[in-house]
Amino acid sequence: MASICQNFVASSITTLLCFSLCFYSSASAQESGTATFNTPPYLPSKCYGYEDQGVMVAAASEGIFNNGEACGKYYQVTCVSGTNEGTPFPCFDNGPAVVMITDLCPPDSCRGTIDLSEEAFASIADTNSGVINISYQQYVLRTQELNSAFTILDQ
Repeated sequence: MASICQNFVASSITTLLCFSLCFYSSASAQESGTATFNTPPYLPSKCYGYEDQGVMVAAASEGIFNNGEACGKYYQVTCVSGTNEGTPFPCFDNGPAVVMITDLCPPDSCRGTIDLSEEAFASIADTNSGVINISYQQYVLRTQELNSAFTILDQ
């Protein structure tokens, strides 16, 4: 009977952790910068070579890229305003885009803080603007912590 109760308690804790951690994420302090976009194909990338990481990806400027430490990290990017280089009011009211850093924006030709994929840029602003002012922050997905919680409970 005690074994059944222990299994029930462990199962209940696992379920509670799942619900609380599955939908939880956190972000670091917001920074300001500019975003540009590039067009497909997004391969090869500095971080993943020819391994496809989808379309919600970005190339980071040297300051963010930090010798590859940004590879695989997620950033939440919000359009703040136009830069007067294109459309005067380019931002959409769709909320921020969350992108994974997969590449380094080449220092000699990088025109922004973050060079978004065309799809990511189009989700927050009119691509006719070309360059937008943004706020951005690192975005930590807690699903990795959820996997750690299951490992601890299984021991």
